[in-house]
Amino acid sequence: MSMDRVTLIREGNKPLKRQRSNRSARSTASSARRRQHDDGCVTCLRGTLHCYNVCILIIGCAALGIGIWLLVTDFGARKVTPVVGNQLYEVTTYLLIAGGGAVALLAFCGCCGTIREDKCVLSFYGTTLAIVLIVLGVACGLAFFFRSELAGHIQGRMKQTLTLNYGVEVRTNAENKRLTDAWDAMQRQLQCCGVVGNFTSLEGYIYYSLNTKWITSQKSTNQKVPESCCSSGDVKICTGEADFNGPPRFFNSELFKQTNPFLYTNGCYDALIKYLQTYSAVVGTVAAVVPLFLVFGIIISFCLCSRVSGYGHDDEVDL
Repeated sequence: MSMDRVTLIREGNKPLKRQRSNRSARSTASSARRRQHDDGCVTCLRGTLHCYNVCILIIGCAALGIGIWLLVTDFGARKVTPVVGNQLYEVTTYLLIAGGGAVALLAFCGCCGTIREDKCVLSFYGTTLAIVLIVLGVACGLAFFFRSELAGHIQGRMKQTLTLNYGVEVRTNAENKRLTDAWDAMQRQLQCCGVVGNFTSLEGYIYYSLNTKWITSQKSTNQKVPESCCSSGDVKICTGEADFNGPPRFFNSELFKQTNPFLYTNGCYDALIKYLQTYSAVVGTVAAVVPLFLVFGIIISFCLCSRVSGYGHDDEVDL
């Protein structure tokens, strides 16, 4: 090859090199602009997720606290179940506790994933938030379903347990002990006595004397109603052990002239229905509100995860 041809080839390659150099410079500048834009987005998402995690931590702790309170209060979910013969209220309360605890724990994980910008942690965070959302959604549905199905068979269940189980062999029969404790807790909490009605009803406080097995075990004490039917005051007058011209010793007679100030004379059915409707509405509302916040967190976490995972791809394209 002659020297003239070599010279011409070299001179022809110079524009090609300049073109490649210019293209590389434009690509580098474009990548820098994208990186700067992405850094701004990531910073915004990271700050938003930090604030969100603080809020969701408070909300999760609140849901956890409400669930625990509904479980351990004097007439809580564990005491409601044997009286109404339905475990939905108790199951819903446990789901609320699990969901609230999981949300509070995930808020901490979210903070760690946001600080480290770890794709795996952020993916786990968003996926678990979605699972918790489903759990709380189920709890919400069960709470409102339980609320709508309350009055179906509760009154019959109350009569059955009070007649056959209350106060019967409580030292040897665990189920009867559980039912007796539940009835006592309900009557103290709701300030009621018996099944249904007021002081003139045969299914109110007088139901103990007329229909229950419990009354046969009280011959030695002459009690007409248990002490859980009494407010603070003279317990003997309340239970019928002391002379008193009124309930519970006398019912619907000429001697029934005085009002017993220490005795709850209204039955428990109406008060129980109102109590369960109120607290199932609380559980359902909490279980419905928390998922609304979770949806926001799921969106933010996966957006941040996609931004973090996109850096490596951009760098490969630039090369």
